[in-house]
Amino acid sequence: MRASGYAFALALLAAAPVAPALAQNPFGTGPYDPAVPTPRAVLGYELGDRFTPHYLLSRYLDRLAATSRRIRVDTVAHTFEGREVYSVVVTSEANMARLPALRADMARLADPRGASPAELAAVVQRAVPAVWLGFTVHGGEASGVEAAIALLYQLAAGQDADTRMLLDSLVILIDPLENPDGHERHVEDVTRARGMLGVPTSPDAMVHQGSWPGPRTNHYYFDMNRDWFIQSQPETRGRVATMLAWWPLVAADLHEMGSGSTYYFAPPMPPVNKNVASDIVQWWDIFGRANAAAFDRHGWSFFRHEGYDEFYPGYGDSWPILMGSVGMTFEEAGSEGGAIRRDDGTVLTLREAAWHHYTAAWATLLTAARRVREKTQDFLAYRQSAVSEGERAPLRAVAIERDPTGRADSLAARLLDNGIEVQRLAAAADVAAATLYGDTLARPAHLPAGAYVVDLAQPMGRLARAILEPDAQLDSSFIHEELERRRTGQDSRFYDVTAWALPYAFRVRAWALRAVPPRTEPVALAGLREGAARPAPPPRATYGYAIRPGSEASLRMLAALLADSVRVWFAPEAFTQGAGRFPQGAFVVRVAANDARVHDIVRRCQAESGADVVALASALADSGTDLGSNSVFPLKPPRVALVGGAPVSGNSFGFAWYAFEQRLGFPVTTIAAADLAGASLEDFDVLVVPSVSPGRMDATLGERGRRRVADWVRAGGTLIALDGAMAWLASEPLDLARLRPRDDSVRADSAGGAPLPDDVPGAIVRVTADTLSPLLAGVHDPDFAVLMNSDRIYPAPHDLRAGEAVVRYAALPRLRLSGYLWPEVPPRLAESVYEWTESVGRGRVIGFAGDPNWRDHWRGLLPLFANAVFIGPSM
Repeated sequence: MRASGYAFALALLAAAPVAPALAQNPFGTGPYDPAVPTPRAVLGYELGDRFTPHYLLSRYLDRLAATSRRIRVDTVAHTFEGREVYSVVVTSEANMARLPALRADMARLADPRGASPAELAAVVQRAVPAVWLGFTVHGGEASGVEAAIALLYQLAAGQDADTRMLLDSLVILIDPLENPDGHERHVEDVTRARGMLGVPTSPDAMVHQGSWPGPRTNHYYFDMNRDWFIQSQPETRGRVATMLAWWPLVAADLHEMGSGSTYYFAPPMPPVNKNVASDIVQWWDIFGRANAAAFDRHGWSFFRHEGYDEFYPGYGDSWPILMGSVGMTFEEAGSEGGAIRRDDGTVLTLREAAWHHYTAAWATLLTAARRVREKTQDFLAYRQSAVSEGERAPLRAVAIERDPTGRADSLAARLLDNGIEVQRLAAAADVAAATLYGDTLARPAHLPAGAYVVDLAQPMGRLARAILEPDAQLDSSFIHEELERRRTGQDSRFYDVTAWALPYAFRVRAWALRAVPPRTEPVALAGLREGAARPAPPPRATYGYAIRPGSEASLRMLAALLADSVRVWFAPEAFTQGAGRFPQGAFVVRVAANDARVHDIVRRCQAESGADVVALASALADSGTDLGSNSVFPLKPPRVALVGGAPVSGNSFGFAWYAFEQRLGFPVTTIAAADLAGASLEDFDVLVVPSVSPGRMDATLGERGRRRVADWVRAGGTLIALDGAMAWLASEPLDLARLRPRDDSVRADSAGGAPLPDDVPGAIVRVTADTLSPLLAGVHDPDFAVLMNSDRIYPAPHDLRAGEAVVRYAALPRLRLSGYLWPEVPPRLAESVYEWTESVGRGRVIGFAGDPNWRDHWRGLLPLFANAVFIGPSM
């Protein structure tokens, strides 16, 4: 760093606008190019008067692109509801004419390996780097869209010196609406609730309430500010691709928080991920002081170092940090429906909120432009040090063994999508010191040929380390402070989960290595993309077709067959026939039991899914159980209802909905919880209840609804309860399971002796499974990992029967794998139940103590959920 960040920030005061001018740009300063239309000319209202819907944003972007040579509008994705996700490229006309060269320069700095110091120095001096600004990733945090429109007009039409300097110095990437589907829900809710005479400011007014589950999330109710390395959603994939194409020096993600707050910008509060480099911390202070100076110009309040951490690597600012950008979250107090009375009696309007965001964004751009050479040099140094530090680190590489179900292939593809280099062992290798994930000691290991290897000494090494390392390190001082805060009744600073290691989440066998094994070759994404390489179709079968279980492809094929009313049998025992070897839990389609279309249906479903299907000549097994055995039972094609609406968790509902439609391709009917009492439950075989508060669920159903659900189960239905809904399943009022939640608590020694909160902030723990259970079809390793993310614990009942405790948490010495557990939690959690099943009358209940579909992160748990749906009703 060459100059004081604060001294530089003070210099920005002269450039900051004193008051908004409504004539053209309500927040910026002219003069303006008259050929470029103002927002009012296209939208029909002043910015801040109302929320701008996606179609009007699109219209305005089209007009800007048509009238300003500084603007290029790229569509980087389409949402599940069909709306465009934009990345608007803004720079000077001269720069616009040479964008490929500008991108090539940044790509050279992003991977400096093999370049001479002179070459890199020349690129640093001539580069015109990018700055990324993203707005409204949470749909109801809607002032960002209005600020983005104002900023785009200023950059497209402004003729002042500062605007021209920004355009000459930078390529500005603006994502004006990160979450089009969620934002559209917000706009529609507000439009319906808003009166003709304006927005009522009472916090209790309907205009501020919205509809279930709120506009924060996208179509499948995913929080996309947690999706950056998971990349389950198309919006995120398009956004990450933009980052990897441009390598921006700065990435600011503009959000909203509660209306009673002021404005937050970096530096963040603890904890900070240990993979964040020290120069990023220094830049946080520089940008924070620049923003403070801009806000001081208006007398606006703000804060730093509170409320928002930088530990989880999947935030919209965290992921860019780990690739070398100065990633920052900005948080503006929300205006809710457009104007809301706050606790201090003031009224915050949409226009004011947008002005605050505009001011922070403008100060950020000015800071980046005026220190562009210094920041470009630091970006280069960041990428170089990722390689050099990776070479010296105790964790040098991660090896991932391939598996027959393709989970390791999916993980490798995910890493490549994140811009992380992946290699493959050309031949088996013996390594002297390797620590198997789940173990603590390094031992000699034999790595099989074809295993994937991620060398962390690469330019994206910090991101690779952050999402692959077995255990993200928390400062002991932070933990000590958290324990004291907890004891004295203060709020926890844990903001999200404390564990996320992808090898655990994908349920793959992986090793932490101290050195890179020899004879590796690079892996290309094209050869790994899910569904790219598909097995050959099976020949026409005489007896039937067998599908090996456990892979997502086999689950998709099973789902397609059942949805098409094909009769499928489940073989709980392993068998062989000819060259075909089938583990426990294979699915069998008998030709004689289906109509003449079965051969064509099997071939079509196999081609679409990519499943491994073998033609069977006979029911005779060469070894194992014959396929006509009574132990081989038919699967009922389930008619599935997914319960949603208040009070069900929108996130958990969305995770399950996404799993059904996007991972399994199986149709479900969504039913509101409030309608269960009167619903025609006899139309369904399976009822999936996502996470929900037991008390709120009981209040919503009432006595009549609870009795209706219980009677339906006893008559033959299958109830599947996820996460918090398992506590409802295990409750006495419902009376469907013998399982009960543990209800004791640890008392504090102060704060009035109140119980200490023991809600686990997202840790990874080991479980042990009954692999003989049909619900574990395709899951052959009895030990694997799950996420513990609540305070709900279910001890096994004393009268436990065989097959009921399908998955249990491991014994205490082997329990914790990654992340933080409060001190008293492990002995209470050990050997309690994770997955439970119990027959009730002619029906069945299945409960999961966690959410196997959580964020689409835990891909290794998809078979558990799918088996509950497809096999559970037939057990």
